Amino acid sequence: MRSTFVVLWVLFLSYVAVGAGCFPARADDLKPRVIVFVHGIHGARDTWRASNGAYWPQLIQTDPHFQKSDVVVAEYPTPSRHGQLSTVQLSEILWQGLKRQGVWEHREVVFIAHSLGGILTEEMLLMHPADAAHVPFIVSYATPHQGSFVANLAEIYDSDPLLTDLRESNDNSFLMDLEERWRSTQFVSRIHRFCACETLDTAAGAGVGHYLRAHTRVVTYYSATYGCDVDTPPQRIVADHLDIVKPTNRSAAPYTFFAQVYRAHPILDVVESVRDNKLSGLSVACNRTNSADDLQVPIALDPSLHEQLLSATAEFVDTDKTRDPVPPEVKRIDPAGIAHVFYSFKGQGRGLLLGCPVGHASILVHFKIRSEIPVRE
Repeated sequence: MRSTFVVLWVLFLSYVAVGAGCFPARADDLKPRVIVFVHGIHGARDTWRASNGAYWPQLIQTDPHFQKSDVVVAEYPTPSRHGQLSTVQLSEILWQGLKRQGVWEHREVVFIAHSLGGILTEEMLLMHPADAAHVPFIVSYATPHQGSFVANLAEIYDSDPLLTDLRESNDNSFLMDLEERWRSTQFVSRIHRFCACETLDTAAGAGVGHYLRAHTRVVTYYSATYGCDVDTPPQRIVADHLDIVKPTNRSAAPYTFFAQVYRAHPILDVVESVRDNKLSGLSVACNRTNSADDLQVPIALDPSLHEQLLSATAEFVDTDKTRDPVPPEVKRIDPAGIAHVFYSFKGQGRGLLLGCPVGHASILVHFKIRSEIPVRE
């Protein structure tokens, strides 16, 4: 009974903490993209603040290279000792908080996640597929995709279920299951995962190091980079587990790595347009019929803009000395950019003065196309 009360009380506190000072923005105030900061275990808003006072979220907010993005700093309850909420429970708390802050109303949502924050973000997106559709990429800093031995040691002193989920072990069923679900679930497997790793040991007594009496590498290179995209190599950052997300300025490695990923994956503006292709040179002798059940009319699609053919319509144009036209009809379209058209028309009959004229017509096809146009910032 007591444990149930504690869980409910922590849930209430998390509601207050996550929503404090941040109200959902009106839809007409939202920028196309939002950058969400998700801290790690025992973290808070100051996770992102460097020793010189530089605050990463604020560095982005005032950077003209990110003018099309809002910034949200997420929070969730993770006490320094004896926490009682599991990774799955915190993932749901994280989602609820982001919902209250209007995050999911944006066209695109991207994440900067530290340590446990990367695990929570992945679990959250698996639990909410409709919202995952808004996410083009995640940038994780020192996220233990294969666990951390620090969690193994911490379990000896602390019963926090998060430590069980984060332990370094070949039989860590939670992390193994999370990665398997991510890779096999279509709606999230398309999301890019870019990763950075620490290269310095964390001092004893600092952050998660309070469980240890010696310097240690909290998350190994292998664990931090497991399952990440290979087209953008993992970034080695000269920092320990805590300072890896505390850039002192916009030239610092954590900041420039995210900026590089951001530029490589610009905001996309979805635009629908109509593009025409005219097929000329259709002719018909007098008293004859020109028809086709499957006239194939192509249109060029630009793969770099992820263009998709949505629909097509057709009409006769430039007709001369023809009669009894059956209006062209697009029977079907191919994703490759081809309209399959049925049409029919006849040539005029023999006349006393004109003899037996040849009729002519063209077919004009209107293609409706969806394009993803990169937005310049």
